[in-house]
Parts: sequence; C-alpha cells; structure tokens
Amino acid sequence: MTCMLVTVLLVAAVPAAAAETVTIEEAVGRALGRSPAVQAAVFGTSAAAARQRAARAAYTPQISAKGEIGRSAGFDQRVTNGGVTSALVGVEATLLDGGLRDAEFAAARARLRSATAIEQQRRAEIAFATRSAYFTALAARGEERTRHEAIDTLRSYAMLLERQVGMGLAAHDEVLRAELAVKDAETARRAAATELSTAVEELGSLTGSPLHASALVEPAVMRRPVTPTPEAIDAAPIVADARAAVETARREADAVRSEQRGQLKLTADAGALGVPFVSTFRDHGGGQFLFGFAVPLFDGGVRASHLAAALATVDAAAAQMAESRRILVLGLERARAETERAEADVAAAQRAVPLAVEQFQLLRARYLGGGNVRLLEVLDALTQHVEARLGVPRAERAYRLAVATEGELLGRTAEP
Repeated sequence: MTCMLVTVLLVAAVPAAAAETVTIEEAVGRALGRSPAVQAAVFGTSAAAARQRAARAAYTPQISAKGEIGRSAGFDQRVTNGGVTSALVGVEATLLDGGLRDAEFAAARARLRSATAIEQQRRAEIAFATRSAYFTALAARGEERTRHEAIDTLRSYAMLLERQVGMGLAAHDEVLRAELAVKDAETARRAAATELSTAVEELGSLTGSPLHASALVEPAVMRRPVTPTPEAIDAAPIVADARAAVETARREADAVRSEQRGQLKLTADAGALGVPFVSTFRDHGGGQFLFGFAVPLFDGGVRASHLAAALATVDAAAAQMAESRRILVLGLERARAETERAEADVAAAQRAVPLAVEQFQLLRARYLGGGNVRLLEVLDALTQHVEARLGVPRAERAYRLAVATEGELLGRTAEP
C-alpha cells in the first residue's frame, strides 16, 4: 500500500514539475503578451491606421442634412425675409484640390509605416530584455552551483589542514589561508546568488508571473547568428522608421505646395426652403447646385515660409535617416565582433576545463600518495579548476547576449 501511494505521488508530481519549466522562447512570448510598452506601440499603430482611413475617406463626397426655423419682426422684410424655414440635404464634393488629398493620404500611409516600425522595435527591445535576464539567470545559477560545490571541497580541505597542524605536518598560516579561501568562495557564492535573484525577479517582472531559478531551461545549442543582408538592414525598424519620417516630410511639403493651387468644389442641396412652416413643406420644395473655385493670390509670404520650413524638415529627416543607418551598421559590426570574441572565449573555456580537471586530479593524487605536494598547491589547483568551469557559462552568456543584441538591432523577436 505504501509503495502504491509513493508511486501515485511521484506520477502526480511529474506533470507539476514539468509544468514549472519555462523555456527562453516561452518567456519571450509571455513578456511580449503583457508588456505595456508593446501595448502602447500597438495602440499607436491602430491610431495611425485610423488616420490613414480618415485620409482615404476625404476622396468621398460628404453628405449632410441641415434644417432651421426662425421669425423676424420689426425689420425690413427685404433684409430679413420675415424669417426662414428650411430642411435641406446637401452633398459636397471636391473636384480639384491641387494634390492636397493625395499628399495627405501618402503622409498618413507613411506615418502608419513609422508606427509599425516603432511597434516592431518595441517588441524587439522587450525580447532582448527578456533574453538578457534569462541568460544572466542561467549563468548565475551555474556559477552558484559551482561555487557551492567548491565551498564544500574547500571546507573539507581546511578541516584536513587543521588535523595536519595538530600532527605537526602543516603550519597554522596554511590553515588561515585555506579558511580565507573558504570565505572568498562564500562571498563569491553570495554575489552569484544575488545576481541570480535579481535576474529572476526581473524576468518575473517582464513575464508577469513569478519564476523560480529551477524553472529555467538551458538551451540545447548556441545558435550561430546569420550575417544580415543589405535588405535586412534596410528593413530594420530604426531605418524603416527614419525612411517613413522622410516620406512623411516630403508629403507634408507636397501638401503645402497644394495650398498655392486652386480648388474646385461642387455643392448640391435639395429640400424645402421658405418662410411659413406649413406652406414651405407643401409648396416650396426644390434644389440647387453650386460650383466654387478659389485661387490664392497673395498672402504676404505665409505659404512660401511654410514651404521653406517643410523642405528643411525633409532635409533634416533625410540626414537623420543616414545617421540612423550608420548607427545601425556600426552597432551590427560591434555585435558581430563581440559574437566572434565570445565564441572564441567559449571554445577556449571548454578546452581549459579538462586541463584544469586533470591538473587538479594529478596534484590531489600526488598529495594523497605522499608526493612532494602541499595541500595548498591542491587548493590552488582547485581554485583554477573552479575558475575554468565558471569561464564556460560566462562566455556562453556573453555569446548569447551578443547574438541577442544583433537580433534587437534588426528588430527580431525570435532567434534566427
């Protein structure tokens, strides 16, 4: 009965433990789903899309209904007509506008592209922040475990040294040095634990739910980044946003130019118009239309100044686009260099671990076998062994962050 109960408990515990694991991509998905910055960017895109629809609607005729009733007494009826009663339905259509609507619609379309690029960039920033916290937590977790194992080993050697001092085989200062090594290892472990706790808390804040360090899953492989193509650089959010800003400025300049051209409008009204209420709706129904054409002649230089300002804005936006592209290319080059350096560090650290293990085991064997090796030399070898082991997760973290940085610059939310 007891065995059956234990089996049931173990079976029930397996799904619960499995449910607690959170992969890096799952963490990124959770963070993107709840990020206020991403939500704000989504609303900004929706607003830009609504403005584009409004700019497109300017091409359609506008239909309106209006009515009024009023009476006048004591005034000359040739001026007041004695009052008015009206109920009219009107249609207004712009036939020629000098390109104003085309310019405004193109500007709204460019603003939508800018808002979309900003939303993509916000998503990439949240994905990078999540990956940074996740990789930092993984490295800190590995360091804490390694430090904990080293502390246990150092303590056992320190106790052995104390026994050797009692037998006259070691000096008291050697014990002090061993104890100091234990204290240093404990300090380093506390620092790693603090870094782990901070990273896990940051990760929980990003994902919207508290996480435990044991829930994090070490990625199976470190993916090598793909060299960005010129098309990928041009499609990066920072460049796309700057390009959309240039297009917006150009279209706004076109809209200012259109103000110097004439506009032709057609208005048509149909309904009842008169003075007495009853007879107006019984006897005075009709309709009218009107073509109106307006051409600006002189404004004291207002439109010319507006156009000059708009053209200067175009030049500024073009310069900013070139600067944004330069910064992006430089950032990608730095990320690539950091990736290559970290990749070399990972390989070097992985090669150093077996050598450090072999040296430590050799000195320990010689010491236990009565060779001419002091215990402090074994402790030094242990320290080198620990540092070599710690070099691997540190280098892997640097490599992963460099790859994630490149993804953020290109506006990616998923690994290539």
